[in-house]
Amino acid sequence: MADARFFHRAGPFPLGDIATVVGAEPLLPADEAVSIHDIAALESAGPDDISVFTDVRYLDALAPSRAGAIIITRKLAHHAAASSRLIYVDDPRRAYAQVGRLFYPPQALQPGVHPTASVHPSASIGLGAQVDAGAIIGRDVDIGERCHIGANVVVGDGVLIGDDCRIGANSCISHALIGHRVEIETCVTVGSQGFGFVPGPMSLERMLQLGRVVIEEGVKIGANCAIDRGATDDTVIGAGSVLDNLVHIAHNVRLGRHCVICAQVGIAGSTVVGDGVMMGGQTGVADHLTIGARAQIAAKSGVMRDVEPGAVVGGFPAVAIKSWHRQTIGIARLSKKVE
Repeated sequence: MADARFFHRAGPFPLGDIATVVGAEPLLPADEAVSIHDIAALESAGPDDISVFTDVRYLDALAPSRAGAIIITRKLAHHAAASSRLIYVDDPRRAYAQVGRLFYPPQALQPGVHPTASVHPSASIGLGAQVDAGAIIGRDVDIGERCHIGANVVVGDGVLIGDDCRIGANSCISHALIGHRVEIETCVTVGSQGFGFVPGPMSLERMLQLGRVVIEEGVKIGANCAIDRGATDDTVIGAGSVLDNLVHIAHNVRLGRHCVICAQVGIAGSTVVGDGVMMGGQTGVADHLTIGARAQIAAKSGVMRDVEPGAVVGGFPAVAIKSWHRQTIGIARLSKKVE
């Protein structure tokens, strides 16, 4: 059960209403009015809770579960006890996420500007927006309706932020155009100078970084990410993409729509990433590459050349995933011979 000090729970809800929210198959009439009070893992769920079963690897937790209802597929249903109250859906994980949002909706905004925030007279703050303590809103900033600007956030001159956005505490946003429904966690830097230097006889000369960062609608950015502004063109984060914590996007990178970028990934300057690409944690991508749409890159990979659309690659340097597996097996066998 979630700690009530940190999370506000809604409900209870009739099981019939929950089934409607997730698009489940029709329930037995006797189950429609069953009251569900919370979500919980199979191991800890009680008769008033709803849980989920997604994989046979968790069979040990399914059999003894006391959950009042279990979200499951028809294919997996035969593993459940005959007495279990089952909610049939095509995608249990997605349905469970929807139920989670039903019980734990976003905290309601408290519209207004905190007395300790600094807002430039030329800035525009939309209806229903909340600006927390210590925030600094610069000249000609335009913040949309129902936005939440966290404590000590700095929004630089001229930044545009769409409706229903959330900027986490201690983040710094500059040189940026941000679409609707963007979520940025704490301590994120958007719009800082890119890493561009020209070696001289005695020193390094910094290259001007005159581009912007364009973050399209529905993007989610994890804590402590850094997204550099473009040198001449824009750095772009495509609609619906998700960045985990500690991701670095360098200048002029163009990230496609609905990409998933895991923690500690670094993408070097001017690389173009297609729609739907997935990158595992600690992947490094060299500059001026093209990563094709729907490509998948295994964790800790070093991508040194272009990746074809739909390809699955891994290793350092990254190669086709089957080749990487063969290389790994070959090295293991060779090491045994050496021993």
